[in-house]
Amino acid sequence: MMKRPRRRPRRTQIERRNETQAAVLSASISLLAEHGYAGFSASRVAVEAGISRGALEHYFPKKNDLIVAATRYAMREAVEHARLLARSATRSKDPIKKFLRDSEHFFFRPEFRAMIEILIAARSDRTLARPLHPIIQDARDVLNGIWIDTLDAAGYPRESAQQFIELTHYLFRGVFFVATWLPYRIDRKEVIAAWQGLAPTILELAGSAHHANCVTGRLRKRGTVEINGGRPRKELSR
Repeated sequence: MMKRPRRRPRRTQIERRNETQAAVLSASISLLAEHGYAGFSASRVAVEAGISRGALEHYFPKKNDLIVAATRYAMREAVEHARLLARSATRSKDPIKKFLRDSEHFFFRPEFRAMIEILIAARSDRTLARPLHPIIQDARDVLNGIWIDTLDAAGYPRESAQQFIELTHYLFRGVFFVATWLPYRIDRKEVIAAWQGLAPTILELAGSAHHANCVTGRLRKRGTVEINGGRPRKELSR
């Protein structure tokens, strides 16, 4: 006698609500990335998510509510991805490669393009910018902190790690803009591979520069100046 397949347990109201909201926020990001802010509307989101307009407005009464929630959703996903890779990076022989992989994941997926569309719109909409900017800034602080801690644990000075992370992000943002909107051909993989090859030297130079600045600062506090090829000399009292 064949056994009857077990019925799946019925989803709770909270589970159904969470699934619906996730579908709505994912649809919002997809539409922003594909059609831009000008082509974004609550009606299109509802169709994409497979729910009614009324159900959508029950969760997100205003367009800005939806956009802010989509931003928070995208940033939360980015933080979770970074934490997952960072955990594996602590056991990796090449934590820099893990960091670059996470950065590529952040800057070259639809979520980042959607965020750019939102930020451009927020320039002329203070009611959107007010809740939006803290979400993005807080997420960036958390993401940077994750990788500063990871590279620090791998033996790199924290100041050097911070500088390298910031330089990487400036580079990747530039590559994104060129590849997305400018009429240039660019091999992203080649750029990232070259940057990965330069990474140890950059981290070393950043650390040396920080050390030199610290030494200079200490000398100045002691009343010295650096002249004659960098040799310190006491300032003359008048």
